[in-house]
Amino acid sequence: MKFKLKLIALWASLLLLSGCGAAPVYNPAPEPVPLPAIMYHSILKSRSRAGTYVVSPSVFREDMQYLLDNGYETVFIEDLIEYTEGDDLPEKPVLVTLDDGYLNNLTYILPILEELDIKAVISVVGSYTAAFSETPDPNPNYAHLSYEDIRAITASGHVEIQNHSYDMHSRSPRFGSKRRKGETGQSYKAFFCGDCIKLQQLLQDKCGITPTAYAYPFGAITPDTTEYLKELGFKASLSCEEKCNYITRDPECLFLLGRYNRPSGISTWEFMQKALKGSAR
Repeated sequence: MKFKLKLIALWASLLLLSGCGAAPVYNPAPEPVPLPAIMYHSILKSRSRAGTYVVSPSVFREDMQYLLDNGYETVFIEDLIEYTEGDDLPEKPVLVTLDDGYLNNLTYILPILEELDIKAVISVVGSYTAAFSETPDPNPNYAHLSYEDIRAITASGHVEIQNHSYDMHSRSPRFGSKRRKGETGQSYKAFFCGDCIKLQQLLQDKCGITPTAYAYPFGAITPDTTEYLKELGFKASLSCEEKCNYITRDPECLFLLGRYNRPSGISTWEFMQKALKGSAR
């Protein structure tokens, strides 16, 4: 009898070691990760220039310090892409973006990013970059990043460059990259994709950079463009809709990410109550 019991015990041990007979392990998909995103534009010291799309370096720094003090960690678009492929994200990620590619992003923002050891995404307009590369102008009030500036700012490791169109950042005759009334679908697709590709190629050739996200000028969106961007190899897009994002393992969640525009005239605390709403964990 004792011998039989020993055999049974040995058999049970072997089953456990081999995994046979064990209950299947259920690995549920992780809960969606809240991702607030903040949108800045020009950063200038002069109070007279402050407005809806212009804040001071001190305001930007206060905002960033608030995020750090409240446990948020800045991420790149690339971090989000890698998450959809199985990598991890910080517990409280936040996306800090700057549109248009102003030179003052290099002048005033890069030192803050380096000081606080944080990340930001800058989406550049190709025609502006090309113009200031041909005729450099160091004035941070209106100048835009040149190719040389882009190489320098990305070498820091604190900035990721994305595509904000080559030459569709205007309100007329076309509103941003939106399809015009009466324009055929075929004609619009050729125009939109041609503009995207032009900046992609220039950034590849001049800076060794291949953007993975498209930031819509003025947030003007034609629905079909999401599919066009996928065909061109983009993995994400940035809108101007003010909402919190929820990131999953599904790559589709990275298109039309919402962002909260940061105006001047309100305190960091007041702005963050809106921008971070829905991201508490």
